[in-house]
Amino acid sequence: MANYTSAGATAGGAGGAGLLPITGGPGSFWFWIVAFVLISAGCAALRLIPRKTDDDG
Repeated sequence: MANYTSAGATAGGAGGAGLLPITGGPGSFWFWIVAFVLISAGCAALRLIPRKTDDDG
């Protein structure tokens, strides 16, 4: 017979750990990491988008 108890505990633990940054406490550190990454990605995307200049018409 298969033992599915450990798989359920692992999935439940992963779900709880994923919600930890949302609730604050020790996870608030991750909020600043995610904010920095999103701002950096946004700035990089803005550099890739061509801007309209006077020469474009």
